[in-house]
Amino acid sequence: MKWVLAAILISGASVFTSCVDNSIDNPVVPDHFVNEALMDKTVKPGDDFYMYALGTWFNSHKEGDPGYMDYYDAIYSNEVEKSLFASDNPLARHLVRNIEAPAPSLNEDVKAVLDYLDIQKPTGIGMLLTEIGKLQDKGLNPIFSKRVDMHMQTHSFQEIVSRGILTRTPEYLLGIKRTDLLKSSIKRILTTIDNVADPERTKAAGYEAELEERVSAILAEEQLIYATAHDGGDTSDSDRQSLWNVRDIPEYIEAGSFARGRATRAGGGVEDEVTRETLEEAFHPMAGAIFDESPAFKKYMEQKGGITTVLKTMDNCYDYLRYYAVMSVFSYMKANYAGNSEGDVKSNIVATLKQTSPFLMNKLSADVLRKMGQAGADRCLTMLEKLRTVFRQRIETLDWLSDATRQEALKKLEAMQFFVGMPDNLSEGEFTLDEGNTLVEDALSIIAQNEAIRHNMCGKIEQHVRAFIDYEIDYSMKNAFYSCEMNCLVILPLFISEGMFPADDDYTQYAVATVFAHEMTHGFDARGAKYDKQGNLTDWWSSESQAKFEAKQQEMIALYNRMEAYPGQPADGKKTLAENMADYGGMTLAYSLFKQKKMDEGLQGAALDYACQEFFLHYAKLWLEYPTLAQKKALYLADGHSIPQNRINVIVTLFDDWYRLFNVTDGKLYLAPEKRVQIW
Repeated sequence: MKWVLAAILISGASVFTSCVDNSIDNPVVPDHFVNEALMDKTVKPGDDFYMYALGTWFNSHKEGDPGYMDYYDAIYSNEVEKSLFASDNPLARHLVRNIEAPAPSLNEDVKAVLDYLDIQKPTGIGMLLTEIGKLQDKGLNPIFSKRVDMHMQTHSFQEIVSRGILTRTPEYLLGIKRTDLLKSSIKRILTTIDNVADPERTKAAGYEAELEERVSAILAEEQLIYATAHDGGDTSDSDRQSLWNVRDIPEYIEAGSFARGRATRAGGGVEDEVTRETLEEAFHPMAGAIFDESPAFKKYMEQKGGITTVLKTMDNCYDYLRYYAVMSVFSYMKANYAGNSEGDVKSNIVATLKQTSPFLMNKLSADVLRKMGQAGADRCLTMLEKLRTVFRQRIETLDWLSDATRQEALKKLEAMQFFVGMPDNLSEGEFTLDEGNTLVEDALSIIAQNEAIRHNMCGKIEQHVRAFIDYEIDYSMKNAFYSCEMNCLVILPLFISEGMFPADDDYTQYAVATVFAHEMTHGFDARGAKYDKQGNLTDWWSSESQAKFEAKQQEMIALYNRMEAYPGQPADGKKTLAENMADYGGMTLAYSLFKQKKMDEGLQGAALDYACQEFFLHYAKLWLEYPTLAQKKALYLADGHSIPQNRINVIVTLFDDWYRLFNVTDGKLYLAPEKRVQIW
């Protein structure tokens, strides 16, 4: 489906339009805005610009209704799903047959998981860790995560991450009644495992009381792991709990030592004797090693309590391993979808396949994804280079950077790679599925093959960063991102589809360009600025520039702290700092480029002002979303982004032009000129 000049998006009682006359011969200033139907002009821009730009839409919709990008996301997700079910690819046909097959019972699916993985009951810490290692070889990562690290410039090493070593158990992080939901799921899974593996146990006296204790132990472990992954929502490196980053070449030893120091300060308790040799030994059980022969690891576990901190007994650990295994493929068990429509079941399973193996689904959906981004790829690359030029000019003139720091920043910007849309050819790696498999057995096989493919590429992709994207990223996502460790920016096909990135609508194009520039700015935000042009964790800042940079960050934090994340809850400017900095940089670069383009076209005076007003209004429309209160609470707890309303309302107040264009001289959002922080 191709979206052209007058694309009309009908949702409920209102209309989104992307229709605009960009002719500049004898320009006549229109007497209304392009998206006037969305606006609520009873709201003062200086009080709430987001609602001024979009208030009528909100007044005619309800919480949870899809917003602007959600609309396109649904369209293209549906196209990807339809392409899978219509595909002649043998692997796709196999999966479709199993997706459409009658649902096995929950007991049958759980038995298939237990039979496939053959998890043995551990008798001690060594055997427990060996069982974890066996699961990891099949692509599952309970408690400890072993993964091929594809972010660094050298890809021939592995990283082992401890997930669940924390002294507190912040149940609030699982808020919004998720604790009760998780507890119910754990109980259901354990009961089903017992019915399959030991039915007599379920008949014994006291079973229900014993079951509650087992459920509580697993819940506590899940909370520990969740807390470690989401502690405070801070995305800074200092909170990353790594035991050791094993690197193959000398220049990374310093970085590895730095990572170890961070983990120690964060409570990881890393010992100097945890070496590459002991970890490789520990995490290659299929090669003949067992954990009891890894003294450093054993010492670490004994000192910290490790995985027995809350699980306490080997029985509970056994429960957890089996629960984790079943939970890993729970979304493939069609018995869970009783009462759902056939279409919803298919969509949920396809979405789960994308999460399980983005690489497989990228292969199966390559043609439709390539077509989706084809029209906008060249325009996007051109736009990115123009944004790089604007960014370069800004860095060259920033008065708070020392000359030495400025030069390093420029080197990093010039070295940044751009990957746009879908490549002509995906990286190597094939999947096979056995005839006669059930859907759950397919899922387990895909997970294991995914792990094998990842390991096979170790040491093979130093010159091919794109392989990381092919293996790790679902190309059908509504997303764009920047990688600090690879100094690359990725724009996925949806963002450059004709609907999202129309060739004949400058206002929408440049609003979307704020996303491109947002990702570019991530290379220089509070986290990205710690990495150099090659993706190494290196301090390239002068002490003077660093101090000024941190002072500006504090100003940015304060601006967001005055907002609300949801009624009664102040926003957390520290937690969202990196994303807020990227929002500001994205808006600054894209607006500068847009305004210069219009001036080059000959616009001036009222005509130029009108075009710039439209830019700000289209920027607001880009983030048109109507999250429920529960969703806002979840975003506050676990997301590094500000809510859409705050993303717009704070960023616009940092632009002098916005005040003039919308005649803002006072109001809740008003900032005195000296308070309008400028960073990049």
